[in-house]
Amino acid sequence: MSPDVLSVRAASFRYHGSRRAIGPFDLRLTAGEVLLGTGPSGAGKSTLARLCCGVIPHLYRGEMSGDVRVRGRRTSDGFLWQIVEDVGLVGQNPAAQMVGSTVRDEIAFGLSSLRLPAATRARRTEQALDWADLHDRAEDDPRKLSGGEQQRLLLAACAARRPAAIVLDEPLSMLDHVAVDHVVGMLGELRGEGRAALLFEHRTDALEGVASLRRQPLAPERPEIAEAPLPDPPQLPAAFRIETRGLEVRGDGPILCGIDLDLESGQVVALVGANGSGKTTLLRALAGLAESRGRVRINATSGPTPRLGLAFQNPDRQIFNASVRAEILCGIERPDEDRYRTILRALGLADLESVPPLLLSEGEKKRLGIATLLVRDRLGGILLDEPTLGQDAAHRRLIGRLARWLADAGALVVAATHDLSWARTWADRTVTLSHGRVAEAHPAPGEADAALHHRWAETAS
Repeated sequence: MSPDVLSVRAASFRYHGSRRAIGPFDLRLTAGEVLLGTGPSGAGKSTLARLCCGVIPHLYRGEMSGDVRVRGRRTSDGFLWQIVEDVGLVGQNPAAQMVGSTVRDEIAFGLSSLRLPAATRARRTEQALDWADLHDRAEDDPRKLSGGEQQRLLLAACAARRPAAIVLDEPLSMLDHVAVDHVVGMLGELRGEGRAALLFEHRTDALEGVASLRRQPLAPERPEIAEAPLPDPPQLPAAFRIETRGLEVRGDGPILCGIDLDLESGQVVALVGANGSGKTTLLRALAGLAESRGRVRINATSGPTPRLGLAFQNPDRQIFNASVRAEILCGIERPDEDRYRTILRALGLADLESVPPLLLSEGEKKRLGIATLLVRDRLGGILLDEPTLGQDAAHRRLIGRLARWLADAGALVVAATHDLSWARTWADRTVTLSHGRVAEAHPAPGEADAALHHRWAETAS
């Protein structure tokens, strides 16, 4: 039997400021093995990922119990730099890990601590760029990549260091179908090299192509959250239409190129397209957060202009307060406590009211961002960037029910998503972007449309 690259025995952790301990967890990982850890949102997958690579207890404050070993060495002993030579982490929030000023520098930075000859570092950097299909973005700022491109970059940067094991937290969450196939192929190559991989992922069907994949449930699923009662319908303004004409946004180059689009209130609109096609930028432009040219006009049938709220793809960029309650009610002088409590329960946040938001799972943070919008009065619509990211099946259904409930009450919901099955179930209409332009606008996709989207994404990539 191969010796364990990674072993976890009765490990648990309680973050400083939190009343709940996460765990205990048990698992073992051997060389050349790919292990998929599954469990509902909030089950502690991100915490377990941090335990496995020594980030807990070295960088996070709290109380740890149990035993975690990497190649026989306890992670609580020694120094973090010694642990990360043997195990790498690709976190669920890739932007939080990036340190380089260019894509090339991001890969080279991780190699700089390995005491390798300069020629070897340069060769591995070029190989990683090819492996991640990012050679044409090599001199770009990694913070300007799409979320999916950032995930591919960090996986390549981590693999270039050639650790014995790599821990990946939701590595497929922001990827289009073609990029998912690419990353699955990357995992197969790692396994072929004898490296071990531990994944935490909700898009489990996409991993069927990984040879000898072993699954380990970390906690039972909790389907009952999907039927939590929703709050009373919000007070919405009159019907309205959003029109964009010739909408352009530029960064280092064109991002949106002459977008002409009409969006009607009372609908759920799914915004789809390959990584880097401009989905996030379009949401930001609709919300007034991106400097743009052209026209964005909101035409209401009567009354004041409706307001739009945006829940970011990276929820950390919208968190400013010390507790979940303070975050949701920030700026509201006289909150409706009954409505607030109903929203907490509906979004599965009722037990987290006093928890610092940055200690939540990524799925919980995404739902927190939605909650901060739902407590606002006179909100005409919400813009959701990858709303199902980090969500288990029950919470994906919950977010769909919320979107449908808002649209039926007269709001506009626009969701940028790679989750085509969610779009098929909940959206009235889909808008496909390709290279910053509207490629198609049509009713919500059926099974045949999903296959067409896959073929389109192959061409766009």
